[in-house]
Amino acid sequence: MSAGLFVAVFVLVPATFAVQDAWHVPIPRPIAFAKLEPIATSYWVSWGLTLAALLTPALVLALLPPARLIALGYLLTTSAVGVLLCGASVGLAFSGLDPV
Repeated sequence: MSAGLFVAVFVLVPATFAVQDAWHVPIPRPIAFAKLEPIATSYWVSWGLTLAALLTPALVLALLPPARLIALGYLLTTSAVGVLLCGASVGLAFSGLDPV
């Protein structure tokens, strides 16, 4: 589980920002009061594909019967922390406090 936590915290967010820079994904602008603009689909796709790429070690580990519990721990930890970090990053982007 510690590997999943490390990957989610120290790899997911920088990798997603690198993908967004490479694809020239528009960053959401801060929300004006009572005015909500839709977020570009490519923004969500960049988060989803980066998280999916970081979950592939769990698929490889799941092929080995003795390592299935390790794969499950990695999958659950990386997914849960990754979704929380994605939500936090999107919230920071909407508030105008994002690091990009």
